[in-house]
Amino acid sequence: MEIPLDIAVPQVIGFMLVVARLSGLFLIAPVFSSPMIPPRIKLMVLLALAATMTPIVATAAPTVPTGILPLIIAVGTESIIGLALGFSVAIVFSAVQVGASLIDTSIGFSMANIIDPLNNAQASVLGSFYSLVATLAFLAVDGHHWLLAGFKRSFDTIGLGQTPDIEQMMTNLFATFGSLFAMAFQIAAPVLVTLLLVDVVLGIIARVVPQMNVFFVGIPLKIGVGLVAVIICLPAFTGFLEQRVSDVVAGAGVLAAKVTPEEAAAAKGVTTANGR
Repeated sequence: MEIPLDIAVPQVIGFMLVVARLSGLFLIAPVFSSPMIPPRIKLMVLLALAATMTPIVATAAPTVPTGILPLIIAVGTESIIGLALGFSVAIVFSAVQVGASLIDTSIGFSMANIIDPLNNAQASVLGSFYSLVATLAFLAVDGHHWLLAGFKRSFDTIGLGQTPDIEQMMTNLFATFGSLFAMAFQIAAPVLVTLLLVDVVLGIIARVVPQMNVFFVGIPLKIGVGLVAVIICLPAFTGFLEQRVSDVVAGAGVLAAKVTPEEAAAAKGVTTANGR
């Protein structure tokens, strides 16, 4: 039995475009891009997900390019779309690293660096700790399922083989990047305020009891109070991470043109139901 070429070619090209978009996601998205996952496993998962999604998204696509040059342009465009979607979630994890660095500097751990096994790079003590906690929280709240749901929703925003609105995408990209330091400060603010109060108390003690060597007393005190504050703030941190990831999925990352609050709430409700 021969397969008609007019049916097989669009399916194969659609599969290639889905693989290209999914490859961009796997290059930068948290967990999926982890160097601890063997490349062969990544490739197998990528092809399996692409084969699963192709019949769903390819049938909804009006046309797929068949020429060599349009196909190359379409593959590059799909890769950029996947990178943009993965960047939307990766920026949240980057904010976690920046916030942890602020805490490290305030506590006094900034001079001690260790190897972060998730990113295969040198990081601070609390930076590695927060990175591990963020990854565990991401998996615990089914963030990887939410990310795949957002990937599926990206085809509703930008169809297979279609050209995205570059101007709107760049606007969303810069807005997302601009929110990095705001998110980092929100993560680190409770601990930073606690340490600031400790500094104020130490300053008062130094004025009241000048014979006390506040420097040697303050270092272990700030470390102990800082670690206690970190432990107390962990539940709020995981909730914050869950909220940020769900917001990214609801808006399909930096891909969405202008998502209304009703559309975002509806998409968030669907992904939450699917994720849990």
